[in-house]
Amino acid sequence: MITINKPIKIPDHDIFKNDLLDRKGTIEDLSNLIVSDIQPFVFSVNADWGAGKTTFIKLWQAHLKESYKVKSIYFSAWEDDFTSDPLIAILGELKAYIEENHNELKNNFEDVKKTGGKIIRNSLPLILKGVAGKVIGDETVAKMVSDFVENSTTALIDNYQKEKTTLEKFKNSIAKILKKIDKGQPFIVFIDELDRCRPLYAIECLERIKHIFGIKRLIFVLSIDKKNLAKSIQSQYGNIDTNNYLRRFIDLEFDLKNPSIDKFCDVLCQKFELNNILENKEISTNGVNEGYGYLFAMKTFAASFKLSLRQVEQIFTKLRIIFRVIQHRIFFEHFLVLALFESLKSYDNNLYLGLINGKEEDKKTIKALIVTIKDEGLQDRGLEMFETRISAIIDATTLSDDQLDDLIKQKEEELSTIGDENSREYSKFYHYIEFLKHSPEKWDPYRYNQIAKTVINKIDFADRFNLDERPLHK
Repeated sequence: MITINKPIKIPDHDIFKNDLLDRKGTIEDLSNLIVSDIQPFVFSVNADWGAGKTTFIKLWQAHLKESYKVKSIYFSAWEDDFTSDPLIAILGELKAYIEENHNELKNNFEDVKKTGGKIIRNSLPLILKGVAGKVIGDETVAKMVSDFVENSTTALIDNYQKEKTTLEKFKNSIAKILKKIDKGQPFIVFIDELDRCRPLYAIECLERIKHIFGIKRLIFVLSIDKKNLAKSIQSQYGNIDTNNYLRRFIDLEFDLKNPSIDKFCDVLCQKFELNNILENKEISTNGVNEGYGYLFAMKTFAASFKLSLRQVEQIFTKLRIIFRVIQHRIFFEHFLVLALFESLKSYDNNLYLGLINGKEEDKKTIKALIVTIKDEGLQDRGLEMFETRISAIIDATTLSDDQLDDLIKQKEEELSTIGDENSREYSKFYHYIEFLKHSPEKWDPYRYNQIAKTVINKIDFADRFNLDERPLHK
């Protein structure tokens, strides 16, 4: 696949081996909090788009199993929202767990299926009423559905006690199963990606969890992006206070800290397999003679332009696409220019347009924004050379070969006015000129102005992919 990255592998006896975001401490603390509680409880893990909620949830589930022998099930609400009722999906996952791990309880689960089926059937008219006005445009059809809803509602009122008894039987039948699975510990249901579901499905899922599954030993852990879930709620109920609304369903919220840009770049590099892609193009993943590599460059641009996790991931996605498209004359310099330009576009598209249209004021602004991060593997000279190379790239962009030659001559004349050839100023200026002259292809001049031209064309191609609503990192 081009854009979808791979989930991390979680070895059975080394759970946190591939935990590049250092979630171990948080998971251990949350486990201590939740493992001794057998009261019905709804817990949410809230994090921004791209912060690695799915990985966190799966690591937590694996840790609870290995360290505490806690039983649990996991399912993605987004993948299961094709079902008409979230209760069907939850019971389906529970049934699969019992058949795989506790086959002796299959007969007990028959009672759950029977009472659960009655609850689902009785809820159908209410669901229809909620969507009739919005989904059905034809007034006649809408009236027919509305009449059906009203008649069904009357029947429900008449059978109130019967329905209440059904719900109690449902809860008791699940409670008996959970007690037989493990009477001393909770059973946890991890529900992931609730915020990505159909809005109505997400709301129904919250309703089901709170009103039907208030059962001893049963704990729900919801993985959500609260901002996106709030939009789903408001799409159904208007501009309501979503924080107060969610408090009706969630007993305790936990905000998962966003990873640092450094760590996030490390994770994306591994998940998108950039090392393999660049090596297949015969691009050194260690960088050039100065000692800095492509990952250092990406971290520097992300930090300099204060990019969000979402922006960084989209840049990695475009890098992967573009480097699979470009077939010839690929060098480390291509990556450097591409990463710089894509980062700049994410930060300020107008500045990027100013750069590729040769506006000198915008070039000065961009150079002032680049601040190299400290890297223990790089000496000060290496950091200085990186900044110097970036300045050369920016100045060479949009120039013709003749214009670049004129710029080189001008800078050589300025260099001759610096008296001390051993000074740092002279060294920096000298290397700046060498970067302008530099061609990565030995026998064919192919300088930064030409590399920039190639990259600009490929960026235009990559921009045609709509990545805004596709969270790739889980």
